[in-house]
Amino acid sequence: MFGRKSRADRLKEEALQRSPVPGATLAAVGTTLATAYGEVRPIVERVLYDEDLQDNIRTFIESARNILDELSGEGPTEIASKLWDDNKLRKEVETAAEAAEEGVKRARGEKVGGGGISFGMLLLILAGVGFLFLNPKTGPEARRIAREAFNTLRSRT
Repeated sequence: MFGRKSRADRLKEEALQRSPVPGATLAAVGTTLATAYGEVRPIVERVLYDEDLQDNIRTFIESARNILDELSGEGPTEIASKLWDDNKLRKEVETAAEAAEEGVKRARGEKVGGGGISFGMLLLILAGVGFLFLNPKTGPEARRIAREAFNTLRSRT
């Protein structure tokens, strides 16, 4: 009435101007989506067409399912002792970690195989050593051996 817009019309216009991403214009959101699509497309194509990557994904899922079946219903202490004592379960964890690491490399388009120690493997080794030192069964003995080795190395210099 008299050139004024109704509240509903004003809200509708504001909604059309407002972006799903706060502080961004609609054009910027479109550009961001196009960029994201451009970055994701090669990964999706690799997943669809790279048989080795599909094998890595399949191996990871099968290993994870076996681990879950083995550890379901267990408490943290039982899980830790099973991981420590059960070589078959430990091998499943290693298989899952290797498949995940190789799959991520393949999805990124990086070269797979060869080379030295990777960051993921380093984390697994550090977690194993940490578990060894913090486990109530093996911790005191492991710390004693490490202390003796450190003192021996320090006395030589």
